[in-house]
Amino acid sequence: SHLDRPEVAWPVTRAAEAAGFADSYREAYPDPAAAPGHTWSPVHTEHEDGSGRPEPQDRIDFVLHRGGLTVLDSRTHVSGTPRTWPDVEDNDWPSDHAAVITTFSLGNGGTPV
Repeated sequence: SHLDRPEVAWPVTRAAEAAGFADSYREAYPDPAAAPGHTWSPVHTEHEDGSGRPEPQDRIDFVLHRGGLTVLDSRTHVSGTPRTWPDVEDNDWPSDHAAVITTFSLGNGGTPV
């Protein structure tokens, strides 16, 4: 996201922002250094080329919103302790991405959704 690395002109997140969408995780945690929120990747910690080079970890999954929602909380989540690639067949977590879970309130009522 351009909110994490302003020196990179990430076109998709910039386009979403220009269309009026807000990034729920970055609203909850505005400082990317303090809360990076990495979603890539709980199972890919090294490049798959066998070099042993670390796989860059980044935040590539988002919950974007607009239209009267207030962010109450946002976090990344994986279930259990995923084993790394290629030994993933017994992982509780079925993805190579972490999930982003955001709790919103609607309007003035403050009711979480």
